[in-house]
Amino acid sequence: MTPPILSKRLAALEATQETMPRHYTPDEIEAARLRYEALLEEPCERTPQQAAYYATRTLKEIAADYDAMLRGTPALWLL
Repeated sequence: MTPPILSKRLAALEATQETMPRHYTPDEIEAARLRYEALLEEPCERTPQQAAYYATRTLKEIAADYDAMLRGTPALWLL
């Protein structure tokens, strides 16, 4: 007879096992590709303000500015 704690641990272990990988049909792959392509945007040209910003800042300054933007500060080339 299996102790209850061992049964619980075995059930938890079996629950974490990965399921079989899903195999997609060619139609599903094509539909996913079309959805992905629809999400992509064409890269836009830099504004003169952006070009000036990148031409005058060092990599460390740009990194610090991006950190600040992640915290909510507006982009410096928009000021």
